[in-house]
Amino acid sequence: MDTMTLEPTEILRTATIEPVLRIAAGRLPIMAFVDADTERLLEDASVLPGRNQIVRGGIAKAIEYLSEQRSPHLLLVDISGVDLPLSQIHILADVCEPGTSVIAIGDRNDVGLYRDLQEAGVNNYIIKPLTRELLTKALAPKTNSGELARAAALKQGKMVSFIGARGGVGTTTIAANLAWHLANRQSRRVALVDLDLQQGDCPLLFNADTTLGLRDALANPLRLDPLLLDRIMTQYGERLFILGGEESIQDHVQFTPAAIDTLFGVLRSQFHYIIVDVPRIPTPAYRRALEIADRRVIVVDQTMRSMRDAVRLKKAFGDTPGAEKAIFVLNREGEVGSHGLSQKEIISVLQAKPTSAIPFLPNLVIPAAHHATVAARQSRFGNEVGSLALEISGRSRKRRWFSWRAK
Repeated sequence: MDTMTLEPTEILRTATIEPVLRIAAGRLPIMAFVDADTERLLEDASVLPGRNQIVRGGIAKAIEYLSEQRSPHLLLVDISGVDLPLSQIHILADVCEPGTSVIAIGDRNDVGLYRDLQEAGVNNYIIKPLTRELLTKALAPKTNSGELARAAALKQGKMVSFIGARGGVGTTTIAANLAWHLANRQSRRVALVDLDLQQGDCPLLFNADTTLGLRDALANPLRLDPLLLDRIMTQYGERLFILGGEESIQDHVQFTPAAIDTLFGVLRSQFHYIIVDVPRIPTPAYRRALEIADRRVIVVDQTMRSMRDAVRLKKAFGDTPGAEKAIFVLNREGEVGSHGLSQKEIISVLQAKPTSAIPFLPNLVIPAAHHATVAARQSRFGNEVGSLALEISGRSRKRRWFSWRAK
């Protein structure tokens, strides 16, 4: 690590704060976890605009507080005197929501630490002693739209789109249980989106009320923002939010790929994971929901028809070797007995090993048609959903913190 020092003005760079015109309920624009001197400076200088909150304490206090409360859009956190600041930054990142920009305040004038913090995803590092000018400059929003776009790209939730190789393979059940697992076993903030606005089952599995808001929002994407989504989503437990519809089957429900881009752009800034159940309907909007996903999960069974269509789905999106977004989940393994393809044959056809092989457990899984949280029970089904969650989240691999990019 470099030990050379920089002048404070060299280390300081304008914070990458994405303008947010309408802020989701429960999220403050700015929070600061700082010592008494910095608190006085922030209060006396009035450099924090609008609604904000200052809490006495450093990064340890921030971790404790944000483990239970919603994250702000901009977080100032003091890392002075911390022996392992990067380790603490990693822990802080794990409790923060996507869309949170971080400015660290410290007492070490070390370019190596600055670079490590940048690599970890921290937007800015300010060296004490602080002045009103330093804080004002750090909190000033960027005017360069290109820089804003790059900053936003580093702070996104992960979108995982599910599609069945054919009908009836259990795609909705697996997507819903994965969403529940990520929210309740990994303590992530999760949105479960059912894009079949007429016959989708995701809200039904959780006995969640549906509104007419999603169709209207997709029809008028300029209205889509965090506040609107707060109103039309149904909360299930502390961290799982469900978005779907129950439109008349007589209606012609249609929306554009641009509306899909807008919807998931907003969701990525609010949730760690967005799990999407995509209908098997070849329209541009549904295809877009698969194209922009960080991972595509294709659910198959042991039939040749399923294998054929799974291969076609994978080829349709042109994944390049070594950069495949598509993964396979084998569901209901053993249901067709000796008439089904073996694991070896499936791997040969798909040219990939399924990430999870979920056994056929009728006594356990059939009730899941009425309630999604079968993954809450100790079972082989729950274990395989957990394996899929590990693959999706990358928790068994090193992650770049504050950077919710596709693995």
